[in-house]
Formats: sequence, structure tokens, C-alpha cells
Amino acid sequence: MERMNDTRFVIDLHCDTITECYRKRYGLDSENLHFSLGKLPEGYSLCQCMAVWMPDSLRGKDAAEYFLLSADLLKEQMNRFSEQISQVFDLQSIERALMEKRFAAILTIEGGSALAGNLANIEKYYGLGARMMTLTWNSENEICGGVESDSGFTAFGRQAVREMERVGMAADTAHLNDKSFWELCEFAEKPFINTHSNSRKICGHKRNVTDEMFAEIVRRGGVLGLNYGKRFIREDGSNGSVNDMLKHIHHFLELGGEDTLALGSDYDGTDLPDYLEGIDKIGSFAESIERSGIPRGVVDKILFGNANRYLKSLHNH
Repeated sequence: MERMNDTRFVIDLHCDTITECYRKRYGLDSENLHFSLGKLPEGYSLCQCMAVWMPDSLRGKDAAEYFLLSADLLKEQMNRFSEQISQVFDLQSIERALMEKRFAAILTIEGGSALAGNLANIEKYYGLGARMMTLTWNSENEICGGVESDSGFTAFGRQAVREMERVGMAADTAHLNDKSFWELCEFAEKPFINTHSNSRKICGHKRNVTDEMFAEIVRRGGVLGLNYGKRFIREDGSNGSVNDMLKHIHHFLELGGEDTLALGSDYDGTDLPDYLEGIDKIGSFAESIERSGIPRGVVDKILFGNANRYLKSLHNH
């Protein structure tokens, strides 16, 4: 069901647009945003996972309050632009939401510090619509260590992942250090996700995944969203060309990632190359992937099918 009435469906697993709106008082129609309601090309409908980014400077009560304010902003934007976009709570119905409107949104959390060390907040945030949580941002928090730290999981962190699995909230490994990633593999029972990373073999950024990590995500039935950030695509962080991103895609496919690859743009959260800079480039990017020799059916899995399958599976808890 990737297309309906010649409309091509897309799921993007990560953006920071709500944080950008919070900081700069933008609405989702702002032309200054990578994700802007006026920019989507004809023939496409987009389900955008919208992360509340948790700064590492916030911990405890301050972090929880910041998350709740940001979630309120998302709700306010959904009400303001209700003709164009709606928040998805039932992940079984993403297609239905996209058939009714050109946009849908899923609330996610980028940084487990939002929990403020309180397990009860997992169910509370799930009730607000949060369906994925990046376990850390870059530093260590109450759950585990991010890429700027050496620590692994705490006892609370293990409990938090189990509670997330119980309620049906995906654990996102995007900012974990290698130690935390492999510790998670020791006790996680449900497939986890990496919402926005590329291949470390192609580009050595420490947030990108090794071939072994990707193989583990494949084996568990998870998904990985391709990160559009320049520094995650090319070692030198320069603009380059779409061929640089295609190298990551082809490498992941060679590792058996046909049912694992998805999109995780990081819109409004990092510097993007001009060929990916904004949702208006979705169509040309899809065409570039096809022109590189990848069959249209596989491209549709990358654009929509793989993420949709994974998100639906969260319901089976």
C-alpha cells in the first residue's frame, strides 16, 4: 500500500522541526524550515516523526518540563494546521492518515533525560503520543551513555527499556556509544531502531553504525533511517553530490538491508547538502535512488514500507 491514487507515501523517522519552532517561534508553514507544509512535491504524502530534542544541559524536573512544553507545541501546531496535518496515535493507521491528508506526524523523543529518572513517565508520554525515544543524546544520562561518554547502561536504563517494550515505545539507538549499543543487545527483547545514522564504513563519524551493528539491526527486524546531515555522509562534511548518499544506500543493501533501510533526515537539526535540503527534494532523491539501479519496489520500501512495517509491529505488545 505504498501508493494510493498515484500518491507515493513516505515516512521520515527523525526531524528536529518542533525544536526549531520552539526556539524561533516558527509555525509549520514557515519557509525557513526544512520541513514546511508548503514544500512537499506533488504526488507525495509524508508521515514525519517529530522529535523533541533534549539538550544535555537539562536534567531532572527541568528536562521533563521542557519535554512537556514541546509536546504541547506540537499539539498546538496540529490544531493550527489541522486541514493539512494530524498527529498519529495508532500506528496501524498511518496509511489512512496519509490518504486523508498530505501530512501526518508522530511525536518522538530525542534523549531519555526527558524521563527525569521516573519510569512512570514512559506510560505518561506514550499517552501523549510518543512512540519512539532516542535513549540518549550525546552525553550520559539516567539511562546510559551517548557518543560523548564511555559509560554503558544503568540499572534504571535497563528497566526503562523493558517498560518501553511493554507499552510499545521503540528504543532508538541513534546516539548510543558502541558500548551501550552492544549492552542493549544483551537484554533487549523487541526489535530496536536507529532513526538517523549512516554507514561508518563509508563515513567514519562515530554516530554512524559499523557493519556489525547494522547486521544486528537487520537480524532483529529493526530499521535504520538514513541521516541527511553532511557530516554523516562525507568525511569532510562538504556538500558533495547525491552519489555520496547513494554509496551508503548501496553498501547497506549489500549487507542485506532491503527490509531494514528507511529515511531519517534530521531536518532542521543539522546542515544538509543542497540535494537533500528540505522536503521539496523528496521526489528528486527518490528518482536518484532508482536511477542508481535500485528497483522501484525496493525504493518504496526505503521510502515507506520498512518503517511502516516496523512501526506497526510496535502495536503488538
